[in-house]
Amino acid sequence: MKAEASLFAGVAGFFFVAGLGYALWSREPAGTAALAVSCLMALVVCGFCTLNHRKRGPRPEDRKEAEVRERTGGLGFFPPRSGYPPLTGLAVALTALGVVFGLWLFVIGVGLLVAGVVGMVMEFAGRS
Repeated sequence: MKAEASLFAGVAGFFFVAGLGYALWSREPAGTAALAVSCLMALVVCGFCTLNHRKRGPRPEDRKEAEVRERTGGLGFFPPRSGYPPLTGLAVALTALGVVFGLWLFVIGVGLLVAGVVGMVMEFAGRS
């Protein structure tokens, strides 16, 4: 994460310099605020990457002598097939149509949407 921290520190520095120049020359508060928020957001990501690097140490991607196999892990479980994605798609369509045609169709769509999403999440919950 050291490379990412350096990258986002550079992005934050750019937004700081650009925001400072923009604030001095334009005297327009909206653009200045947008550049200040962009600088702060880049600093948050930079701080996260720096703390993560200090806490966990260098990753295999950070070392020049690392090999690809050091980063690989298990592939996990991929479900064979499920009926819940089509149900969820139908529910989203009914919910959108319910916005146009009436509350009764919207409520049916939301009910099916909740059932579809919960079904997708819980269908293979015991598997890893």
